[in-house]
Amino acid sequence: MAGFILGTSMLFQYGRTFEINDLAVAPQYQRQGIASRLLEQCLADLKAQGIVGFHLITAHDGVLPAFHEKFDFKKEELVMLMGME
Repeated sequence: MAGFILGTSMLFQYGRTFEINDLAVAPQYQRQGIASRLLEQCLADLKAQGIVGFHLITAHDGVLPAFHEKFDFKKEELVMLMGME
């Protein structure tokens, strides 16, 4: 297996959404466009099934924000991530 996407579907009053929990590509397969192809196919398949929104959590720094922005993900202004240890 070269890579995978793992996520969760949630139903809200405005429709079903999908949260991407993990998108991973094995180190020996990275930098070959596999993550892009996985994400493109995942989004297309879920849109065809009627998913109305997509969410993910990513790092502030590094290449990940720019990678996700290529697929029209945008920084949320109305929500705040909170955590507890």
